[in-house]
Amino acid sequence: MRIAGAVVFIILLSSRAPSQTLELSNQVITPPEAQSQPQSNPGQLCIIEGSVVKSTTGEPAKKVIVSLDPVGGPGQQQHTVMTDARGQFAFRDIEPGKYVLHSGGNGYPFQVYGQRSPRRRGKIFQLAAGSHEKDIIFRLTPGGVITGTVYDEDGDPAIGANVQALRKSSRSSQMNPVAGGQSNDRGEYRIYGLEPGQYYLIANYQVQGMPNEAMDEVYMPTFYPGTADSTQATVLQVRGGDELAAIDLSMTRVHGMRVRGRIAGDLDFKQQRPYVQLIPRTTKGAGFNFGNYAGPVQDDKGNFEIQGVPPGSYNAFSNWGDGKRNYSGRALVEVENTDVDGVVLVLGPGFELRGHVLADPGGQLNFGQLNVWLQPTGNQMMGGSAAEIKTDGSFVFHDVHDGDYQIHMGGFPEEYYLKSARLGGADVLVSGLSLSAAQSPGTLELDLSLAGGTVMGTVMNDQKPVPGALVALVPDPPNRNRDEMYSTKITDQYGRFAMPGLPPGDFKLFAWEITEGGMDVRDPDVLKPYEAHGTSVQIKEKQQQNVQVDLIPAEEEPQ
Repeated sequence: MRIAGAVVFIILLSSRAPSQTLELSNQVITPPEAQSQPQSNPGQLCIIEGSVVKSTTGEPAKKVIVSLDPVGGPGQQQHTVMTDARGQFAFRDIEPGKYVLHSGGNGYPFQVYGQRSPRRRGKIFQLAAGSHEKDIIFRLTPGGVITGTVYDEDGDPAIGANVQALRKSSRSSQMNPVAGGQSNDRGEYRIYGLEPGQYYLIANYQVQGMPNEAMDEVYMPTFYPGTADSTQATVLQVRGGDELAAIDLSMTRVHGMRVRGRIAGDLDFKQQRPYVQLIPRTTKGAGFNFGNYAGPVQDDKGNFEIQGVPPGSYNAFSNWGDGKRNYSGRALVEVENTDVDGVVLVLGPGFELRGHVLADPGGQLNFGQLNVWLQPTGNQMMGGSAAEIKTDGSFVFHDVHDGDYQIHMGGFPEEYYLKSARLGGADVLVSGLSLSAAQSPGTLELDLSLAGGTVMGTVMNDQKPVPGALVALVPDPPNRNRDEMYSTKITDQYGRFAMPGLPPGDFKLFAWEITEGGMDVRDPDVLKPYEAHGTSVQIKEKQQQNVQVDLIPAEEEPQ
């Protein structure tokens, strides 16, 4: 299987991933005896039962959710129960087939039975007709906890501060919130249920009853231990069951500026007055949740004013729609130590970006089956755009707005690879492209090549070929953020695999025994324990090579 573009690179064997809420797939939690009536012969139905315990102490984990999730197979259903006071659970009248067990909730991050660490592989239960799996002990790792106090600039408790734990995206420097809470009347906060990993902490504070727009003094969004610069933030290492205490944050108060300007364009603000938002350009993703400043258009002429803006570099965004078309625009705003006047934000209906697909002759290529899209990058509010490719290879992106984008393409046969994406004489496949209505973008040319390399081989374990193994070709740094360079295959009955149409570069080949519901080989945290088990290969154009890859068995996974 070959995945190109921004498609999520997860090999899904389970029907779903575990939720972090108490409601799973809209199913009502029921005791085992209340589950749905079976469809098979009663003598063929299965039972699976056991108990869930706290991994650190062995105590029963009561009132946690346990779900039995099918791994493919027609007619199989998901089943969900809750442990009793002794931590026990039971599933009865289960159709034969393959299943995985998930458990979590009540302060425990959701985990897969047999996992050795988060986002790692677990065990698949193969239930034969009439089988009875019992005495299963699901050792559930308790969630980590971060506690501390938020202080204002005078050292007094900051009441009602919003504190969130952030994690970096698996493949970029973007930070995403995963859990959080508010400080109490003592300025204390508590964040719980964190899976093991590295976190950043950020707090946003606004004096209760005094909105920012009414104040000349405002608090900067603050990363732990006390900085507005995310690059200076301290990383917190959380292990299962750990409680990191006294993680205190000191807020910084600064003079807030006013940003004034107007929205330009032939728009009717009498019917709808949009908001103008200032999004920090340097918070690496956290800006969507912290430090956003906004104000509405104040009159029919499109004038706006945003108050209480700390010094910094921002992108000003606004959107407006008339029911037929959407109008958007952005402008760079630099706020220093004085008010900013005269910002002009031009809203337009978007523009067209035309392109053409060029392809080497000789392959079985159908242009009508291809897909291409633009994915926004950075802190920008406008969404991506997809284009339909015609049979002659031409395409048009409509309603493209000012912004920075990455190009993605899919749907082509595996013997091809996307060699380049040229715009204005430059190859923007890796660097991305910056588009603006003020400057004609030219024609985007996408080059599909048949000159890729080929890797063929066999997966071996104990000098025997391994059928049904997952083989992943992973690019070496710095290309691990390039989706189009990853490839995967499942070995055939003889343990063999073939990967044609590979882009030139340095790679590693990995082979795993498939044992659980999903594995994102692009996630550095998932891949890190296996780095030493990879087989290095160098792909060159039009060259074929044969490689023997050693299997990474589930029972020998590194800790």
